Amino acid sequence: MTERIHTYCAQCFAGCGVVAHIDNGRFVRVTPDREHPNGGICSKTQAAPQLVYDPNRLKVPLKRTRPKGDPDPGWQRISWDEALDTIAARLNAIKAEHGPEAVAFYRPSVAGSAASDYWPWWTRLANAFGSPNRVSATHICNWHRDSGSSYT
Repeated sequence: MTERIHTYCAQCFAGCGVVAHIDNGRFVRVTPDREHPNGGICSKTQAAPQLVYDPNRLKVPLKRTRPKGDPDPGWQRISWDEALDTIAARLNAIKAEHGPEAVAFYRPSVAGSAASDYWPWWTRLANAFGSPNRVSATHICNWHRDSGSSYT
C-alpha cells in the first residue's frame, strides 16, 4: 500500500504543496496538493524521485585530476577538509591577484532545504572576504512575485 504524505516542495522558494507517495519506504512519486493555493507542480517537482535516487547524484567532494577539455576528467574522491581548503586557497589567490570585488557570492534557490537559512552567514562571509557582490537566483514559476515585491 502506498502511503501519501502531504508536504511541500523544497526545490525553490515557492514551497508548493505536494503529496509525496511512499511505497515500501521508497519515495516513488509526487503529485500536486490540490488544497494548496498553488494547486500545481512544475517539472522539477515531478522529477524529485529521480533526483533522490539518481545513481550519478553527487554525494561526496570530487577533484578533477586531468586538464579541462580532457574527455576523462579523472575525478578523484577527496575529503571535505581538502575540498574546503582547496576552495579557500583558490578564493584567496583570486583576491590577492584581482581584489575581493573579483568574487561574487551566489545564492541558489534552496528554500526548504537544510541550506535555506544560510543567506545571513553567506552575507557575513562575503563581507569578511571584502566582496560587495552577492547574486541571488529565483525560480521559473515565482520570479514575478520576487521581482514585484522588490518594487513595492
